[in-house]
Amino acid sequence: MKAAFLVLLGLVAVATAQRRLALPDPRSCASRVRHASYRDARGVAHSYFFSWEHQPTRNLEVDWLDARNICRRHCMDAVSLETPQENEFIKQRIARGNIRYIWTSGRKCNFNGCDRPDLQPQNVNGWFWSGSGAKIGPTNQRNTGDWSHTGGYGTPQPDNREAAQGNDESCLSILNNFYNDGIKWHDVACHHVKPFVCEDSDELLNFVASRNPGIRL
Repeated sequence: MKAAFLVLLGLVAVATAQRRLALPDPRSCASRVRHASYRDARGVAHSYFFSWEHQPTRNLEVDWLDARNICRRHCMDAVSLETPQENEFIKQRIARGNIRYIWTSGRKCNFNGCDRPDLQPQNVNGWFWSGSGAKIGPTNQRNTGDWSHTGGYGTPQPDNREAAQGNDESCLSILNNFYNDGIKWHDVACHHVKPFVCEDSDELLNFVASRNPGIRL
């Protein structure tokens, strides 16, 4: 299943107006800022960048694709919350900084190539972590994620609330108690601007290391 989703990652690059995913910059990768490291229950170590904790980006809010591209230029990607423990770690950081919302790498597969039967209906079976290629569990199984029980319409997330205005809510944001629901996942239209969390990308780090012998990452 992960391999199938990896095929989709390139398609996300042309999400809107022919905008593309950024390639990593070796110098930026070598000097990337890492605010925290965390070892998850699988024993996998991760390093993270929190945009609001870095002076040059303290007040920066960008759309979903720009958030990914800033991360990717530094051999990172927007955060993928693949375990409950990692999710709680990021939520604690949001609470500590009293941050209203952030972008993750979560994405709904609603573009060309997403018409496979296993991705239907898209709002249930089409969500995945674009930063890692891992699939997010069906959204109608509430124990497979951290979706809010409510939102602007008072219905469980993801609710695709802006679809009526022509804005498919196809990106996954964490909102901090917007609807008196705690710190929870929400589907949000990708053009909205927010702070973001980056996570080291083994794929991009290996790519840069293989083409820049001797570089210290």
